[in-house]
Amino acid sequence: MNEVQVDPALLEHIRSAGTPHAAPKVPELSRSIPGISGFFANMRVLYRSLHDGVMLASELREIHGDVFRAPFLGMSSLWIWDADEIHKILKNDDKAWSAALGWDALMFEGLDPSVANTGSLLSVDFEDHRVARKLVQPAFTLKAIEGYLEIADRRFEETIASWVRDRVVPFKAEVRKLLARVANEIFTGIRDPNEIAKVDRALTHFWSGMMSVARNPWISPTYRRSREGLATLIRTFLELVPARREAPGTDVFSRLCAVKDSDMSDEAMVRVFVSIMFGAFDTTSAGMTSMAYLLAKHPEWQDRLRAEARSAGAAPIDVAAMKQMKEHEWVWKETLRLMPVNGFLPRRALRAVSVGGHDLPAGALVAPLNGGIGRHPRWYANPLVFDPERFSPERAEDRQHPGIFNPFGSGAHACIGMQLANMEMKIFWHRLLGAASIELETDYEARHTFTPMGIVSGPVQLALTPAE
Repeated sequence: MNEVQVDPALLEHIRSAGTPHAAPKVPELSRSIPGISGFFANMRVLYRSLHDGVMLASELREIHGDVFRAPFLGMSSLWIWDADEIHKILKNDDKAWSAALGWDALMFEGLDPSVANTGSLLSVDFEDHRVARKLVQPAFTLKAIEGYLEIADRRFEETIASWVRDRVVPFKAEVRKLLARVANEIFTGIRDPNEIAKVDRALTHFWSGMMSVARNPWISPTYRRSREGLATLIRTFLELVPARREAPGTDVFSRLCAVKDSDMSDEAMVRVFVSIMFGAFDTTSAGMTSMAYLLAKHPEWQDRLRAEARSAGAAPIDVAAMKQMKEHEWVWKETLRLMPVNGFLPRRALRAVSVGGHDLPAGALVAPLNGGIGRHPRWYANPLVFDPERFSPERAEDRQHPGIFNPFGSGAHACIGMQLANMEMKIFWHRLLGAASIELETDYEARHTFTPMGIVSGPVQLALTPAE
């Protein structure tokens, strides 16, 4: 199927399947679909999602099955644990699903009152998305990533040495600061401390708006700050374009500014870049925080990773050495399975479709639980138990089905920074576990939460003991 078939009434509203000009109201799903609905159900879902993360979705699955109806941010949605359906929706070979309309309904609709579409990688589909992604790809070649990793390793070495001297670190807060500094150097090339703080503040404000119940800047200060954050980011980087073209650096933004054969306007390019910044460090720092907690609770895995890191050679390590650090990958994957950074990836139907035997109208909102399915007992043995060996070649639980382990997404919208994030993880733990062992200063039993990123609860206050 080459053409994108869109329901005529929906197409009249959105005007373009590739770059929708509006996110029409999400239709209510049929009450014949099992699940929950109503005001109190919506409040329960919002509170429990923030407080208990994917546990709420797990509980609802046990009651209603692998495909059920539930509200999210006041919108009727279909939550999907069925691996076949998750894989089909994310691959989108039949072009029945819009990622742009899904993310607009969840985050972007109304955030930029000056334009109909924010122009981010998340807000475009099909050919428009291919053009935008082509612009970005040269900034994520292996050669470019190797340069970024040199920057990351220098920062990791300096910061980890100070943590070991201090002996105690509030890891959740400090690793976010560290990765924000690294991301700033890698992605923006900004050096002025005030400008760095402004960008970080704008990103924080933007993300906070995703969980705002009231999408009205006059009612919700959180939503108003989210709008202001997006506007600040676009304005800041648009002003930098001429200087970066004249004297480009090695950062991602300079590489985008230097692309000569792009038909995109400067503003369109900046909007694509801003969408990369949305996930540049917050997602990685959330995963690293959860991994730190799990390693602190399981010191035997610290020993295993430390031994593997030493066998990879002294720091700094190269890409070839990182490829041999398989047990680091197991622990990272187990962290993202047990404590997913994103619980689901929103999509909306471009035409009437059937999912799990249920008929959905055009415009319907679905939530394929690409993160939540990591706790499905059909696919994972003892799914609430931390067991990195489930990813070993001998067991390979994640290889049973292409729809059961996609922490970075799948299909055309898979995260373009996945390789960079995975390598940053290995460099970081090579440095930290080579320098110290870690434990929780005060032991506690954590849970998964959304804030709105999926992350382990609590401050993850670590005590560090220098390695012998």
